[in-house]
Amino acid sequence: MFRKLVSNLSFSPALVGQLGFYAKRLRKEETTRRLGLIFTALALIVQSFTMLQAPEPASAADATDMVYGGTHTPSAVMSSYDQNVNNIRDLYTAIGISRADIQRATGNLEYHRSSEGLYSWGMKPVFGASSGEGSYTVKTSGGTRTFYYRPQRLWGNSGSYSAYVGRSSSTGLWFGIMRSCGNLITFTIPPRPACPPGQVGTYPNCSTPPKNPTSTCSALDIKKNGDTYQFTGSGIVTDGATISKYIFQVYRDNTLVKTIESSSSVATYTEKTPGSYSVKLTIKTSLGDRTSAGCTKGFTIAPPAKCPQNPALLKTDPNCQPCPGDSTIWINDAKCNAEIIQTKTAQNTSQNNTDATTIAAKATDQIVYKINVTNKGLKATEYTIKEDLADVLQYASLENTGGGTLTDDNSSDGIATKTLLTWPKVTLKPGETQTRIFSVKLASTIAAKGAGTGNPNSYDCVMTNTFGNTVNINVDCPVQKKVESVVAQLPHTGPNENIAFAAIIFAVVTFFYARSRQLKKEVRLIRRDFNTGTI
Repeated sequence: MFRKLVSNLSFSPALVGQLGFYAKRLRKEETTRRLGLIFTALALIVQSFTMLQAPEPASAADATDMVYGGTHTPSAVMSSYDQNVNNIRDLYTAIGISRADIQRATGNLEYHRSSEGLYSWGMKPVFGASSGEGSYTVKTSGGTRTFYYRPQRLWGNSGSYSAYVGRSSSTGLWFGIMRSCGNLITFTIPPRPACPPGQVGTYPNCSTPPKNPTSTCSALDIKKNGDTYQFTGSGIVTDGATISKYIFQVYRDNTLVKTIESSSSVATYTEKTPGSYSVKLTIKTSLGDRTSAGCTKGFTIAPPAKCPQNPALLKTDPNCQPCPGDSTIWINDAKCNAEIIQTKTAQNTSQNNTDATTIAAKATDQIVYKINVTNKGLKATEYTIKEDLADVLQYASLENTGGGTLTDDNSSDGIATKTLLTWPKVTLKPGETQTRIFSVKLASTIAAKGAGTGNPNSYDCVMTNTFGNTVNINVDCPVQKKVESVVAQLPHTGPNENIAFAAIIFAVVTFFYARSRQLKKEVRLIRRDFNTGTI
């Protein structure tokens, strides 16, 4: 159109009116495109803020978080460490991470994903040992605290997250502190620490040995090999006390028949004469002679009656006992043990007693759970039935405890949550099954709360519960949650992709704005030439 007006202007001067109209249209177009350019630039500025601070979900904290609410700034990281929130300083000290290491890490912010082969640490177990989750106990000022680590891939692909990363200056261990929850991430699980010098025991149960020297005759063991008896004495000395000699006195029918002195704790004695014998051990120590009731033992020379279940024992041996579930094997046999099997089912009584895992539970529905514990082993055992209802109670309330008591789950997030249903301890005989039945009722209004960052399985429209087997009950959530599920399935894009897309839009808008200005200038030049008569 523009070319047509210009080419015919010299032949038909009346076209100058249309050229003026075209110039007005160009000015309006220039104004519109200038506004588009301004709004695109503002969108780019807003989008750049996403690179500095990512959005947070509706539920920004979870019971597994080491720092409730997260540590989004370096000062928050150091404050949590200095205040020893949830004993995180005790954990860092145990695995060789110092305060200086953490302070250096706060200056190094990186983005990572759940698929990188890392371990994430938290305050509570989530997936179980069968999934690779383990525990790590450290010593605290008030006792001990147990943390839990698990492969981070178990959380699923939840997009990228930011963390302060660094290395231990003493061990070289790579570590990170997640900003959203304060949880520790590592590539490897550090070895358990040892007790400090001068203490004994297994960490964290370390103790300082007594400082005063002592000496004790602790035990005497007699073993028979044909007609020869081997006496083995045991003495305990501490803090510099010493043992110089072991004296074994053999009595037959209360008459001394033999005295054996040895610098070794082992002596042998050969005897064939039937009778009732006793052996008394006296230990000569730097603190004097020591003996005790435990250092006096007896034996009888007679045709030995063997233990029917274990021929290596005498029939009179207190350990000669049959297995309760199989009298043909010994009570301490590897096969004679308790084996607890847990199973669980759930029915939706509000929907014709249907298997609750096959339909979606609706508001006010009643779910009846039935849990069974069976001792399939050969030995009786004491057992406490415990049921963790943390995920179930996000959408429902406990209606009938079935004789159990709802107690605190002993979480370490500083908030008491009664989600652990516990029944009194019972004794399970071999082959016995104990059953417990309880029910929950879904809320009249299903919560539309978003899934958590620390635990993506929370408020996910599924009531998950594990007791031997896992029972997953879908919940008919509001439309907001269904939209959240659709959004979760969309491709994960980060700030880099968004900035690139915005830059393309900005370039297109700039091009059309520049084109409008160019056409406006060309029209102005043509009208000037027309007015001066050069056209």
